[in-house]
Amino acid sequence: MKTKLLHLLICVSLSFVSKAQCFISSTVVTSPYLTYSFVGGSFQSYGCAPIDPTYWISASGKSVTIVFTTPQSNPSIRVWGMNDDDSAVVKVNGASYSLSAATATYDPKTVCGLSPGPNGVIFANGKIVGANTGVQGNYSYNNVQLLATGVSTIMITGITGSGWGFAGVTIGNCVTAISEANSSLPVNIYPNPFSSTTLLEINATLDTEVKIYNSLGQKVQSVEVKESPVTIERGNLPAGVYFLYVSQGNKMAGVTKLVITD
Repeated sequence: MKTKLLHLLICVSLSFVSKAQCFISSTVVTSPYLTYSFVGGSFQSYGCAPIDPTYWISASGKSVTIVFTTPQSNPSIRVWGMNDDDSAVVKVNGASYSLSAATATYDPKTVCGLSPGPNGVIFANGKIVGANTGVQGNYSYNNVQLLATGVSTIMITGITGSGWGFAGVTIGNCVTAISEANSSLPVNIYPNPFSSTTLLEINATLDTEVKIYNSLGQKVQSVEVKESPVTIERGNLPAGVYFLYVSQGNKMAGVTKLVITD
């Protein structure tokens, strides 16, 4: 029996596929780019609307692990509310990653309340440490960028302190479709995920083309649609997350996530 797993309405316009940076919140349950695993902490809100809630890490042994679908270059982690009693260590690809001016940078803090001092965080003894005392308080967040390539996993573990928040990760090479709304087109794919073949059902015209991009924004397959449904073959594509774009002439008609499994 055909099960329609996805019915996605996407705007039609003169569009193009682009690669850009994107921030993926720690609250995201599923993402084509990464997965989060949390140990010991909990999600808390402390009045910073742009990032609430964050994953709250206090004392030692609490951690978050990020596993990327595709290895990343220079990803950034976003931390919130670290005081000078709060510290955390980082591992990259399972190995300790000592933080210093040579291995990482942090951008100016974004303030969500009272936050004295010029910085939200500093690097000390290879760790991320808050810059303000607990009395001063630190209601701000910083992006800490790791100057590393081929990053498949990041693990951030709390060492000391009364608590701070992990807000998410920023990565580059995110595939996006830029469009302006004027109409919509239904797209159905079944099964999805798939291991060998899947069917695309679409109200298509003869000039419709399906293009598949990997998570780095590279086109890996294209299929001309002459009838619906059309069979999408896996071919030699490795297991992973892909993006399926439907175009009609120079117009983007639909886009959805496509998952291939072994």
